[in-house]
Amino acid sequence: MQSLCVKSEYFSVFQTLTCGQVFRYKQISDCEFQIISRDKICYLSQKDDNVMLKSEHLEYFKSYFDLDRDYDEIVKTLGKFEELRIPVDYGKGIRILKQDFYETVISFIISANNNIKRIQKIIETLCEKAGDKKNGFYAFPTAKQLQKFSVEDFKSMGLGYRAPYLYETCRIIDDVSEDILSSNSAVALKKLLRLKGVGPKVANCILLFGMGKTDSYPVDTWIFKANRTDELNTEKKVFEYYSKRYGEYAGFAQQYIFFHARSAQN
Repeated sequence: MQSLCVKSEYFSVFQTLTCGQVFRYKQISDCEFQIISRDKICYLSQKDDNVMLKSEHLEYFKSYFDLDRDYDEIVKTLGKFEELRIPVDYGKGIRILKQDFYETVISFIISANNNIKRIQKIIETLCEKAGDKKNGFYAFPTAKQLQKFSVEDFKSMGLGYRAPYLYETCRIIDDVSEDILSSNSAVALKKLLRLKGVGPKVANCILLFGMGKTDSYPVDTWIFKANRTDELNTEKKVFEYYSKRYGEYAGFAQQYIFFHARSAQN
């Protein structure tokens, strides 16, 4: 297993993994975490000003954790917006993960109107029942592996009304992925909305977390509450205004606002 030590001024493992963008992680201790992506696993520990990554797939996770991006520039740019100064300062350790597109689609269909613990339980059940067994964990199942399940099977795993969405999507996702991935944000958004169980919020999460489209601005309950005004009184208006206001860094702004709003509530 290889290891890599990186400076952590703009890398809080806790903030990055618990801000709602990923679900296959486990906190081992106060400063130690495990994360699984597709068929790969990584262990992270944070101490003082450093984060240590250990994995047999170190190059993959260097990209996954976006380690080559200049977050200092992002923090300074977004910190110039008056309404973002506190959220940016509070959550500047968040990194937008470069996740696998397919896994992100399936995970966020499961996430709709769901809580994180339940999402994690459902995903782990899918992995255990359909994924390949690795050294101490199960890989995320391929679309073909999921196709062996019926709608009722998915319901028995806790998916509820989302079961037919997953049933339909796993049958077409391999055929449409290349077309979606080759599209710009606006076009990809329209194509994602054609998938069963994918609404505007889920589609924008997929764009941001599974396609690296950082101009995306997912609007969920937390974001709508934080951004709502008399003029911006619908989720669509909030999305249109703030995705334009923050431009290429809209996705980072969304994560800072989301993390701060949810943390303040707790």
